[in-house]
Amino acid sequence: MRSIGTLKSLALSALASLALLSTPVASASAQLYGNDAAATKGGDLLDRDYWRAKWDSIRLDEAIKERQPEGAILMSVISANNLLDDLIKKFPADQDFKTWKEHTKSIEGRISSNANRGESFKPGSLWNERNYQETWVNYNYAKLGIEKKDWAAAKDGIRYANQNIQSLVARIKDNDRVAAWPDGAAKWVTDTQAELVKMQTVVDAKIK
Repeated sequence: MRSIGTLKSLALSALASLALLSTPVASASAQLYGNDAAATKGGDLLDRDYWRAKWDSIRLDEAIKERQPEGAILMSVISANNLLDDLIKKFPADQDFKTWKEHTKSIEGRISSNANRGESFKPGSLWNERNYQETWVNYNYAKLGIEKKDWAAAKDGIRYANQNIQSLVARIKDNDRVAAWPDGAAKWVTDTQAELVKMQTVVDAKIK
């Protein structure tokens, strides 16, 4: 007959084994691989909102050089800050988003409190060109998708870039409100249209 001490030891061992078996596998997996988004510290991301935030950062400095109306800049800066807040939550270690947020907040703080929020951008401002923005966003998204061999993302980006670029190509052909665009803006559209055709060929060869 086993002693009481031996029986207690066996019972404790059984409980310990049961506890190990009941440990959720997902928890162990999460610790092993971590959260890729949380670990990202910078660089181009295969995320459309990353490219939209980068677009805002570029266009903000451009708008200041163009001396665009303060009210129009303010409303776009508020929108850019909201997007950056969401991205910082998603990618808490990414320094790019924090740097862009510091810059936009700095500009927002310098805008007059009396700025007319109903003001529109002057003709030619690319920050006011939604089709141009989405062409740029999806072109870069698709290009990075090809670099990363994510063919589904590349295909999707090319599709949306092509949808948005068509109206820009038509406007250039008709000289419709493009004369005031910054230098090189119309050429970028023409070059990108041709580049999208080449990118589509690459992706089609990978997706049967």
